[in-house]
Amino acid sequence: MPAARILQEVCAAETREVALDETGRPIAVRLTRLTEDRPVRIGEVMTGRLHTISLPQGGGFVELENHAGDAFLRLQEGHGLREGQSLEVGVVAEAREGSKLPRVALAEKTPDFRFLAPWGTAKVEPVEPGDQTVAMAFDMVVSDTVNLPGGGNITLERTRALVAVDVDTSGRTDTGRAASRALKVNLDAAAELARQLRLRNLGGLIVMDCVSPLNREAGKQIRDRFNTVFRNVSDQRARVLLPSDLGLLQASVEWAETPIAERLLGPTGEKTPRSVCFDGFRRLEQEARAKRMDKLCLDLPRPALDWLNRDGDSLRQALAEKYGDRFTYDSTNPTSPIVFTVP
Repeated sequence: MPAARILQEVCAAETREVALDETGRPIAVRLTRLTEDRPVRIGEVMTGRLHTISLPQGGGFVELENHAGDAFLRLQEGHGLREGQSLEVGVVAEAREGSKLPRVALAEKTPDFRFLAPWGTAKVEPVEPGDQTVAMAFDMVVSDTVNLPGGGNITLERTRALVAVDVDTSGRTDTGRAASRALKVNLDAAAELARQLRLRNLGGLIVMDCVSPLNREAGKQIRDRFNTVFRNVSDQRARVLLPSDLGLLQASVEWAETPIAERLLGPTGEKTPRSVCFDGFRRLEQEARAKRMDKLCLDLPRPALDWLNRDGDSLRQALAEKYGDRFTYDSTNPTSPIVFTVP
């Protein structure tokens, strides 16, 4: 489903975009940063050298051009390739945490990445730095819990093996028999889960613990609701099973882009110093636009300032070129970035 609108928030240091459906709900986000090194991106065609073939592992390893690192190429018996051979490949899945290499396919076999199409079909609407709709969408993609339209919520927990999804009925006011109430919340949860997988760039094995009681006919409706909504927001391949006897809805979704949370959060689930620094620069730019002549200071948590001093020269330069050289940077070690006027 093409996005109905695309909101684009352009700052000196980064650009954040949000694709919205007809109801105004976010269905995808995109992030471009000055200092982020992402040499391998989905859909890109590159030249590489097949340096190792390991059929027991299901394929081989390709050294990509321009020092972009290794990628995994799936191969089958009788593939006809040889080690050391130069290949033209297309990126079909980006790298993920846990030492998951990007995956490539031979260029002539690279699929059509239509699920990225929403970004090219809707009108782009520029918004001011700090736009609330954009901010809410980016907060959502890193939040464990998402509220359901009819009350209740789902919690998504990503592990090394799968994404586990719990359904909580707190706050629901549905009436009727227990089976009817369970079906309503399960349908809402399946629809929201489908949207969240696309929004967060998640793939792999997905398991949702449905609310009981649950019979086979209800299970079919829940599976169909997931499939319908997912097909509306993505053309990624997904296989969805009927809920098991234990009430577990299982889906397998092909990986594509790097999960957005991996680019914003550290291993412990907290924002990285880089992300905190970018939050501060966005706040600084808001103040710079409102106070055109004032000198401003960005007060950052200590780890964020350390990152800025080590790796952020391009950020400071970009902001100075856009608004003039009237900014200073310091740390009283606040819990979050603070901007104030310098006398």
